[in-house]
Amino acid sequence: MSDIEIESQLVSFVEKVRVSEQVWALSSDDGGFVVCESNQFAETDVLLLWESEEAAKAQCKDEWAEYSPAEINLDEFLDDWVEDLNEDSALVGLNWNDDQVCVEIEPVGLARALSE
Repeated sequence: MSDIEIESQLVSFVEKVRVSEQVWALSSDDGGFVVCESNQFAETDVLLLWESEEAAKAQCKDEWAEYSPAEINLDEFLDDWVEDLNEDSALVGLNWNDDQVCVEIEPVGLARALSE
């Protein structure tokens, strides 16, 4: 993914999330969330997030068939999740797709973009 594609996807994600004031993750019945390994950094976990329920629901298949979209209020994400993810040295992955590709960003960087 080129730098221009990454920037474009980040801007699109931020614009949509600012309007809806929510992000979406995939949650299991036991309260866990889908996390995968980073495509860019060894031994780094990535919490996958989507800009809409529809985009998240589209990934509830194959190994994630038992998961369902879970809404996370933007204020809650910024106030609670970002700090926890940062402490865990985890990244967030934006809009994982059928090609198993997404923009990976530090949670603080995403929070900064969402707060500007």
